[in-house]
Amino acid sequence: MTQPWLTFALLFAAGWLAYGLRVTLNALRGREGLRRLGVRGTRTEGEVARGPRREGDVMHPAQVRYRAGPRQQTYRRAPLNADRHVLRVGHEVVVRYDPADPRRVVVVRTQASFSPYTYLVCGVGVCLFGVGLGVWSLV
Repeated sequence: MTQPWLTFALLFAAGWLAYGLRVTLNALRGREGLRRLGVRGTRTEGEVARGPRREGDVMHPAQVRYRAGPRQQTYRRAPLNADRHVLRVGHEVVVRYDPADPRRVVVVRTQASFSPYTYLVCGVGVCLFGVGLGVWSLV
């Protein structure tokens, strides 16, 4: 390659592609929480009631407070995917719970994050941008 701009353009395209793959993989890991729930679930809002804490050798996950079920009871439970999110006391969260057992809950997103579906669409878009930039530089 005798054209230095071509090398730069291909490296730039590879960087965008790598970043898009990283965002896409993180989005797929974020959707793992919904698979742990086992059903589509019912969406509701809640807040983090207690942050993660350590008592001796035991690590307790964060707890979220949310209203669920046919009688709109208030539950305070540890989400099935508490390890995937940074949950700070007082932060608002969007959760999905199992209608058959409202005590089973997963966090979909927090104040500091978006839905995994949003990240998935953005990640695929960035990958396509990187591929398109690489093809355009070669043409």
